Amino acid sequence: MIAASGLAHYQKAGGDVGYFYNSPGNFIMSGMKGAEGFPSGYRAMPTAGFRNYADLKRALDSGKDGSKLPKEVKAVLWDPESWEFTPAEEQHDIAKYAQLAAEAAHGHGLILIATPATDLTRTLSPNVKTNRYDEFLRLGIATAAARYADIYEVQAQGSLGNLELYTHFVKGAAVQARAANPKVIVFAGLSTNPSGKHVTPKDLYDAVMATRGDVAGYWLNIPGGGPACPKCGEPQPQVAVELVKMLANR
Repeated sequence: MIAASGLAHYQKAGGDVGYFYNSPGNFIMSGMKGAEGFPSGYRAMPTAGFRNYADLKRALDSGKDGSKLPKEVKAVLWDPESWEFTPAEEQHDIAKYAQLAAEAAHGHGLILIATPATDLTRTLSPNVKTNRYDEFLRLGIATAAARYADIYEVQAQGSLGNLELYTHFVKGAAVQARAANPKVIVFAGLSTNPSGKHVTPKDLYDAVMATRGDVAGYWLNIPGGGPACPKCGEPQPQVAVELVKMLANR
């Protein structure tokens, strides 16, 4: 998985984007644009991302206000987090809204990718002092998100730089997800600059090598500063370019 904006940064930094378009197992998030800007003959899945259920449902059902998804879109991503874009009631009941999101997506013949963030523990357990990754597992958020989804993505990128923690969290969330839904496909998150934290291509490579037997793929984030990630700073696509080279050489 990769955002179209991240793919543009990656290409500008000298990365070969062909691979991302060539596989039907890849998902390119391009908002409401469908396959706009995709090369001819692409096989990747155009994916629309949403930060709350209401927006997802509206885009699937309306069409009258220009928000209907383009016909090229094959998957929708539901990304609830502890932020202003996801309503409080949705943050507090991931199980309910995961089911509603899945019903909406499947009712339109689309794949649902569920990606609840680890910062939801701030909402659900504001007084708990343990790290958010252990608390995320204790709360069973992976179970709730994966039960009705086609793909569940473990947002583990914040733990990059601590290989033991990253590995523990990805493996634990993957086990929970598959116990709830044996058919779910599990991805894990990577980031070139998670919330502005410095990470190296080797950090990402080691994370992949430690978890590649537990997941089917990764969400390669190349974020830049903005409302969704105020601490991210400047994008760091060269980290992604070097990571892909390391993986290709292997």
